[in-house]
Amino acid sequence: MFPSISNKITILGIDPGLGNTGWGIIECSRSFKYKFIECGILKTETNDPLGSRLIFIYNSIFSLIKMFRPDKISIEKVFVNINPATSEKLIMARTAAFLAIAQSGHMCVEFTPNEIKKTVTGKGHGNKILVKEAVQSILKFSTSENHFPKTADASDALAIALCLAIQEEKEKNKLPIVECKYG
Repeated sequence: MFPSISNKITILGIDPGLGNTGWGIIECSRSFKYKFIECGILKTETNDPLGSRLIFIYNSIFSLIKMFRPDKISIEKVFVNINPATSEKLIMARTAAFLAIAQSGHMCVEFTPNEIKKTVTGKGHGNKILVKEAVQSILKFSTSENHFPKTADASDALAIALCLAIQEEKEKNKLPIVECKYG
């Protein structure tokens, strides 16, 4: 998991969406201590042409990768929405992110929403509030901190990054990948 010259790795988590794409950067030490680095959202305007919105997502993800130089990247898998038009837009945003990742020379690990929730909260069908509270607990945020994720998309992106770190920790220690007990 760790580059041979470093005692820590940086992980970028991405929660794709056409309106808001969440992103989060964490650092993981060899002893699997997790540290918050940065997070945010890439917001596109609904009135802008679809192509412009996708280019913005692509360019922004590519810039984040160049700026933070993550060792690993994880992204949420697409779930099929009841509304086909919504699913199509999500797939397009995810594709823009994937292209930026590929263009930067990185590989990406994918997780389903339920895998992410189960890994960070212990419940495969946890809600957004439970995910946010788990991220807060694992990364040791206090609710008064200014850098605490202000949106569910940014918090979810941190959960996606944590999912990769926690699952790799379980694999390294040959533990079953079940859950990170929370609450």
